[in-house]
Amino acid sequence: MGLDHYKPSMRLELMMAQTTIRIVGGYACEKGQPWQAALFYDHLYCGGVLINKDWVLTAAHCRLPGVLTVRLGLYNLRQPDESEQRRTVSKLIPHPNYNSRTRDSDIMLIKLTTPVQFNNNVYPIALARSTASPGTICLVSGWGTTTSPILPALLQCANLQIVSAGECQNAYPGSVTDNMLCAGVAEGGVDSCQGDSGGPLVCGGTLQGIVSWGQEQCAQPRKPGVYTKISNYVNWIQATIQGG
Repeated sequence: MGLDHYKPSMRLELMMAQTTIRIVGGYACEKGQPWQAALFYDHLYCGGVLINKDWVLTAAHCRLPGVLTVRLGLYNLRQPDESEQRRTVSKLIPHPNYNSRTRDSDIMLIKLTTPVQFNNNVYPIALARSTASPGTICLVSGWGTTTSPILPALLQCANLQIVSAGECQNAYPGSVTDNMLCAGVAEGGVDSCQGDSGGPLVCGGTLQGIVSWGQEQCAQPRKPGVYTKISNYVNWIQATIQGG
């Protein structure tokens, strides 16, 4: 199987028929991922992560023409919580160096039209200013499935380890840049995958990565998922936010 961006979610009726799975080897998260965002172009399309009351981060390859709605405080897709907040978007700002061919700088800022109100289910996450050490246990989340192609109701989580830069390069020779970070499980069986694009990789309570790309057939041994390395983009994020 080849390498590719993790494909954003298709319409629900297609999900019912397709065979690709999303978070592989995961489990239903406990409530407590208040930074998790869901991006909808009339259907669930990508994940995202809240970084302050006005801004959400996601992957640049999640950009589409059309009206985007951001939903926060969402846990059960079929039973929206009273604390859920929906926002339309005033700006989509992909990184100026984003390259869809090499997948480098696969990161985008979304400015919400109105600020969110913080509560127990909607709260931003801090950005990592340095990269977590290899072996660090991290959490990736999204509305993926563990054993079925059907979109699950509950937010899914998976525990992954940060993989060294050398192992990452060996897994995908010539494809991994210094702006990328790998995480997975050496023996396979656990991974983010299609449909989790743009979602958060969280290590020790800070945002280390954004789901970007990987092996087309997910959760394979020695083929970790590849994430946009947040620590390389903190300055750009802050400058962009300050510029409005």
